[in-house]
Amino acid sequence: MSPLFEMDQYLIQTKFLRILGGAFWFKDLQGNVVAYSKQKRFKIKEDIVLYADESCTVALLQIKARSVLDLASTYDIFDLSTNEHIGSVKRNFMKSIIKDSWKLLDVNGNQYGELIEDSIAILRRFIPLIPAKFHFEIPGHEGITIHQQFNPIIRKSLLTIPPGHPMDRRMIAAITLLNSAIEGRQG
Repeated sequence: MSPLFEMDQYLIQTKFLRILGGAFWFKDLQGNVVAYSKQKRFKIKEDIVLYADESCTVALLQIKARSVLDLASTYDIFDLSTNEHIGSVKRNFMKSIIKDSWKLLDVNGNQYGELIEDSIAILRRFIPLIPAKFHFEIPGHEGITIHQQFNPIIRKSLLTIPPGHPMDRRMIAAITLLNSAIEGRQG
């Protein structure tokens, strides 16, 4: 299992301006790369793979959109080491106009939580220097947060998971990567 899926805190980093696509580095708090993803800019249907490192030889997770043009898209998440479907995430399109919001779905499509923005998305999209803040809302198990750190050149977000939190760490990493990729296209 990847060290990423055992960590309680890590950074997700990407360049602020991405012309030909995005690269995402998952780093421990000392700056060591623990996972990596590269996204092509003009994909018709989202298909994101998270790798163990920048060599892209060991694939960890895959995030696949179910449809091409759907404003409330559902994305399925797969563990590529086991070929197991581990869950899905669905964008709350209407809510996301003001504040980004995602429904967290189990393998049967039942909602068990949400990823909700604490900052105001519509304002952030016009003033990209406003840092984004998110939290996971899972009944009975709060506390997972994503806080974007201010830097005009490099986007870094700190993900914090309370020790012992029961949510699947693979799902947390995949949802955080997907949210970062979508944010990059909007910003």
